[in-house]
Amino acid sequence: MSEVFSDGTVQIGDGEAMAAEIRYRGASSLRYQKKSFAIKLKGEDGEKLDTSLLGMRSDNSWILDAMTIDKARMRNRVSTDLWLDFSSKLYYHDEHPKALNGTRGKFVEVVLNDEYHGLFCLTEKVDRKQLKLKKYDEDKVKGMLYKLVKFNSMWIDDESRYAWDNSKAVWDEGWEADYPDVTEGEPIDWSPLVSTIKWLNEATDEELNEQLSEKIDLPVWIDYFLLVDLMLGDDNAAKNMYVSFRDLQSAPCRMTVTPWDMDATWGRSYMSEPLSPTTATGLYNQIYARILSLPNGIAGMFEPRYADLRSTYFSAETLKEYFQRYFELFRSTGAAQHEQERWSGTDGITLNFEEEEQYINDWIDQRLSYLDKRYHYTVPSDIPATASSTPLPQSQDIFTATGILIGKGTINDLSLPPGIYIIGKKKYIVRRLR
Repeated sequence: MSEVFSDGTVQIGDGEAMAAEIRYRGASSLRYQKKSFAIKLKGEDGEKLDTSLLGMRSDNSWILDAMTIDKARMRNRVSTDLWLDFSSKLYYHDEHPKALNGTRGKFVEVVLNDEYHGLFCLTEKVDRKQLKLKKYDEDKVKGMLYKLVKFNSMWIDDESRYAWDNSKAVWDEGWEADYPDVTEGEPIDWSPLVSTIKWLNEATDEELNEQLSEKIDLPVWIDYFLLVDLMLGDDNAAKNMYVSFRDLQSAPCRMTVTPWDMDATWGRSYMSEPLSPTTATGLYNQIYARILSLPNGIAGMFEPRYADLRSTYFSAETLKEYFQRYFELFRSTGAAQHEQERWSGTDGITLNFEEEEQYINDWIDQRLSYLDKRYHYTVPSDIPATASSTPLPQSQDIFTATGILIGKGTINDLSLPPGIYIIGKKKYIVRRLR
């Protein structure tokens, strides 16, 4: 990761230019010619400038994701959109309903120093603000956010590895303290993460049955592992995730998980190579392993949730629709052609969006067939989706629950897949009849 910021300006469309600090972002991705950027907006006084960009949250810190290894240039965005739509609410949702367990993003075409630079995704950050973690007060640590940047399964067989140092931003090699920021002199605490991992390693099956849902945000973790298994996200099973504790000074305080960096998914490796849809996901995480070790682990926890999702968000039709919307956006705006002309063949990665869309669609069909056997799911007879509310008589803009514009019309006009949609100022739920 480049730590050096350079002064510059950012302008969106015909809007006003904003002063900014800009640097390259990423670690292994820096070896590619098309690099991601971190942006910090500044006001005229040089102080940080919180601004809402393209309808997303108001903040000064933004990411321009290059998506370089992804031949579709959308895998991370689709995966995060899907996650935000289907995943279980955080355990503190009722108290903090605006907490968002993921990021919103908008696709943009970037002109860098007056030259076309390609298709990027402008995204929010996973941070204390997004998750509504409690801010530290008078040097008392409350909310903690950790990022897993290297492979770490949470499985520990060496007692010495449990030792930690609250003056250091890294523990057990792969974990980084993301909030508070120890490099800025802010207090941090490794004990909640280490103690939870230690418990996962040492708890008996009886203790696991009785206490697991109090130690971790279990519904969210179950959904996370099902997403990883669905998209064959080997890089996200025991890496590329955030875990957090909202408030260490109040109960309940459970460890929850937030997805991050899901480019190497949906049939492509981190080298852009094809992956067979019948490949078993390396779900190495200790949480997953302990659940599977229970007598009724997979049947009692994973199979019912998979069946629920399989008939809604995990249906082939719905999953393909998530991708189709962006492929159509890229086609209609010319972004697909522009990106291919600018970057296809660079770093050995050839781009063909038409072929990649077909590849993903075929891969989804085969992956679901494979997972249906794993989770003992039988596909019911196909019944068309219907809306649970009376459609509006007039044509209006239709948005997903995460604010993505998908078309204009009424629910009946668009044959929408199951999900939550906003038309006008009303919320509509599309369900599949059973």
